[in-house]
Amino acid sequence: MKLIYVIISLFLILPTLSRAYDWESIGPVDIEANNFYVWGGGIVYEIICTSDGMLVNINTTWEEFNYGYLPIWDVEQVILATADLIAVMGNGSYSDGIYFFNFSNYEFMIIEYFINPRFIEYFIADSHFYVGGEQGLMKSETGISWEAVDFFNGKYCYDMVAYENNYVVSTDDGIYFSNDSGTNWFPANTLTYLSDLTFSSTGVLYGIFPGESWSSGLRSSIDYGNNWDVEFWSIKMSSVGFDCENNLFVGWEEANVDHEGIAVWTPDIEELTFFNDGLENTNINKITFHPMIDCNNILCCTDGGVYLLSDYFTIADQVIVPQSDIKLSNYPNPFNPTTTIEFSIEQNQQNEQVKLEIYNLKGQRVKDLSPSLQVTVTLSPESSFGKGSAIWNGTDENNKPVSSGIYFYKLKTANFERTKRMILLK
Repeated sequence: MKLIYVIISLFLILPTLSRAYDWESIGPVDIEANNFYVWGGGIVYEIICTSDGMLVNINTTWEEFNYGYLPIWDVEQVILATADLIAVMGNGSYSDGIYFFNFSNYEFMIIEYFINPRFIEYFIADSHFYVGGEQGLMKSETGISWEAVDFFNGKYCYDMVAYENNYVVSTDDGIYFSNDSGTNWFPANTLTYLSDLTFSSTGVLYGIFPGESWSSGLRSSIDYGNNWDVEFWSIKMSSVGFDCENNLFVGWEEANVDHEGIAVWTPDIEELTFFNDGLENTNINKITFHPMIDCNNILCCTDGGVYLLSDYFTIADQVIVPQSDIKLSNYPNPFNPTTTIEFSIEQNQQNEQVKLEIYNLKGQRVKDLSPSLQVTVTLSPESSFGKGSAIWNGTDENNKPVSSGIYFYKLKTANFERTKRMILLK
């Protein structure tokens, strides 16, 4: 009977999906957008990395900044007297490299020459920045002095992600992983390379096998990059990313016979649900979400600008009924130096474990507050009602202060999870 109900529900839902959402543009629509970032140091700036520089939303006006009109592929926050951002830019010229950008004078400054850089990441597990590209992989603790990671010499690094102390790098020579924060590296058992990688909040790794081969499509790994399984086959794929509710979105760089644009992939029912109606450009370069919008949202960078979708639902939303009523908040917000996180939940199990964790904008876990939780549970004949709180002092797992910016706190049990946003201002 339950199976029949789910099947009927799906048939009722599918015809309405195309009418249940609206895309809106963020910034100019005549640009080729490579990436989107929100810098939250005191004043919040929206940043679009483009094919000839970057656009910054300053007081609702999009201002353009460039250095020789080089494409900017990625940026990362850094708090220094001389810089607020680290940008990687290049197209194979002698000006390619790692640059500082300062929001006080709006100027770029070269820090390290590096041919065709493709990404910059900051990982909390070892407190280092990483830049990868044609010259291999480099790392820096401060963002000022950079050194090569010798293991990747001679390898073109396409992407790098981390889940706690598990690091994964995709190269033209294959996938490599480390389970000790980059101290030792090992080749994966399967696959050659993937063009885009992302971890789920539970540690499942997804990657795009690009191009038009028999191997093209979406892959997944449950052991941090060592072994990979096929989720589905599809050519001309470009990107994979999550919204803040852990819905998995995939994108295509151009249309193929069966697929184009952007879609939600629901692994449990092996279903693609497309969200292309109203999307002005369906050549997708990057998928992420906007951290300053309270509701669930997804954002895609395309060949014709950046577009945001915030009023949508997925098939999974319709067939999974929330098991608990959750109240979650923190005060003060913004805060400096501490904030108190409070919650109340109606639990279905008296001894259900409650976890509270802090994440940064990249989805990397900053700190697990679960050991410090103070939870009281009131029992009733129908259920148990739990209230809890924890104090976060703006430090990571190693008790080192984190930088100013936007962070997320996630409350979860075996049956549900809820995420809220907070801002640390120093």
